[in-house]
Amino acid sequence: MAENDTSLRDQILETSRKLLYNQGHQSLSMRKIAGMVGVTATSIYLYFENKDHLLHTLIEESVEDLSRSMDEKLKGVTGTLERFKAIINSYISFARENPEKYEVIYMVRSDAMARYPKEKFRKARRCYEHLVRTIEEGAEEGLMDVDDPVLAAYSIWAQLHGIVSVVLNQRLDSRIDKQKFIQESTDHVVQGFLFRTTVS
Repeated sequence: MAENDTSLRDQILETSRKLLYNQGHQSLSMRKIAGMVGVTATSIYLYFENKDHLLHTLIEESVEDLSRSMDEKLKGVTGTLERFKAIINSYISFARENPEKYEVIYMVRSDAMARYPKEKFRKARRCYEHLVRTIEEGAEEGLMDVDDPVLAAYSIWAQLHGIVSVVLNQRLDSRIDKQKFIQESTDHVVQGFLFRTTVS
């Protein structure tokens, strides 16, 4: 029974994620999800109190997957600059390998659902805070030209999100090689925060 319950919950989340990714937040309804899964809407409410709860769960699980993926890619990475680059590359890799989960993290506007719970928000900032600490270390070691590590980290996430969005939304000029675009764009992000005398 427990196995079936877990399976149905996973089906609901997977269906919701695909629906959200393909058709947007406005298309998401418990009734539509139930129809696609093949159950009654009442069955969904056994797992999720309402649509906000469902969205929160989708975001939380996607963020956790991003964190796990990043932790895995950072294993064995030594040196501040190497870790800095690894964080950036792992972020890009996760987005490309898991476009639906990535989009779920960013596509749902805060005014489209109840305020994201504070405890979940703190958990969602795990990757961001990891980048902040790495930047702080880089500044202390004289490797990075940064006055405000928190602002720098936020700027980096914004730049990476722009790179990813161009690729995932297929907005890249057809004359440009996708892999070369990603590599050169991320290189620019890295170089923008290093002292000019630092060898990358």
